[in-house]
Amino acid sequence: MVAARVIGYIPLDRGIKAKTRISHLLDVTRATNDTDRLKRLNAAAKIFNHHDKRKHDHDVKAGAVAVVCNILRSFSAVFVAKSKEVQCLCNILLHLCRCSEDRARASFCLDGTSLIVSLLEVVEINYRLGQMGSTKCLVSAQNTIDRLISFACVPLDMIKRSDELMSSLVSNINGATGRIVMHCSMKCLARLSEHTQNKQVLLTYPRLLASVEVGSRHIYGSVREESTIILCNLAWEAKNKSQLAVKTNGWMSMFVSAMTEVNSSEVSKAYAIKALAYLTSEADNKVLIVQYKDGAVINLLLQLAKDDTLSDKNIGINAMKILGSVTCRATASQLGSHPGLLVALASLACRDDKLAIASAMTAKKLATYIRSEDCSHNALLQALVSMSYGTSTEVLKWTVKAYAEQAASPQDRVKMIAHKGLLPAITMLTVDDNNIVRSHAQDVLCALAADVAIAKDMKVITVLQCVSSINSRRKRLTPRCYSPTSVMQFDFDFDANC
Repeated sequence: MVAARVIGYIPLDRGIKAKTRISHLLDVTRATNDTDRLKRLNAAAKIFNHHDKRKHDHDVKAGAVAVVCNILRSFSAVFVAKSKEVQCLCNILLHLCRCSEDRARASFCLDGTSLIVSLLEVVEINYRLGQMGSTKCLVSAQNTIDRLISFACVPLDMIKRSDELMSSLVSNINGATGRIVMHCSMKCLARLSEHTQNKQVLLTYPRLLASVEVGSRHIYGSVREESTIILCNLAWEAKNKSQLAVKTNGWMSMFVSAMTEVNSSEVSKAYAIKALAYLTSEADNKVLIVQYKDGAVINLLLQLAKDDTLSDKNIGINAMKILGSVTCRATASQLGSHPGLLVALASLACRDDKLAIASAMTAKKLATYIRSEDCSHNALLQALVSMSYGTSTEVLKWTVKAYAEQAASPQDRVKMIAHKGLLPAITMLTVDDNNIVRSHAQDVLCALAADVAIAKDMKVITVLQCVSSINSRRKRLTPRCYSPTSVMQFDFDFDANC
């Protein structure tokens, strides 16, 4: 008869004696002197140095991590004198971390606070002592902290003494700690912020955002990277998006500093861009981003989009997508009037890559909201004319859709007909190889031809025949510049071509 399997029970082989392994750790507490204690710790480290995940699971479940934690805390007053012992304890913890992911996270919930706080103290003491401290002990403690942090993606309410952990981390960042402790503290907060249940809790935690702002201005890039990761994780939560601007007045400056620092890494820029993208889904944030310091964020996004030196091309593409995301009825006019934006969109759209497509999409969204009464309307039309001569079919699709948005308004159609070079550009697109481009261009041209026919008291078909005839003639002859100034001064010679 086969025995039933119990959920959560891991069967032991007969040869495995968990108590024997744990007893090696317990023997450390019975040492008679420092030499004997170090000898017993080395023996325990050898016992736990294996790669049998099942054995490690049993040892962690039996309380091996708790024993190590208690021994480590007993050294708290003499960390410097016990550097070799602390180093052995760190090695044992690293061996135990070879257990399963679930078991490691459960152990972090029980003993993570004590271990992180104690090990951060070890790092800080040895860092401050400089050459008088133990470099090996510092490195071992730092490696152990990094390993423990990898299991910290758990709900805060499940972590034992979570308030003590959060208070220690925030104090380390705001206090006069060294860069290693500050980096580890920021890294732990970043890992905690990855869990869905922690995002709202962390946003309301006292002084947390102020600490993140301190980290965003830190001299070391690794600390600044973690600050942007925390912001990105917090901005992902829908309920946080509307509160970020209320909680601190400096959240926009964090993004700006992450993107403008001379030594700012591409990782920081990528996370800052990602966080901005999350925040743009909130309508109020769109206006805030566009209006911040007279378009400072828009300038930065344009710079990133045009920066060909970036090894991660997605940064520029995502920066351009954010420009499209912040475009709405409330911001379109200001964006269209932003110096150099429409020119940059037209220039980037003439490339043959993903950035060109993103630029064309942004231009199309601007065309949805910018109307003839806006001061940037002529610049928008000129950008569309330039984009009409692009080589990418996807760009041309968005271009003709932008034309269609403009042609939907009678006042905009008047401006379109009068704009220099626009009709020849649309006429050229009516014979494009792509069916979507050709169909949309023909619809736009018909809409414009109807207005011309009314102005000239002619039939629409007659106007279209004139346009088609002139387009064919331009294919044979040297192209001339088309410069209509108004509907009533339409530049085509109808008498000669009808």
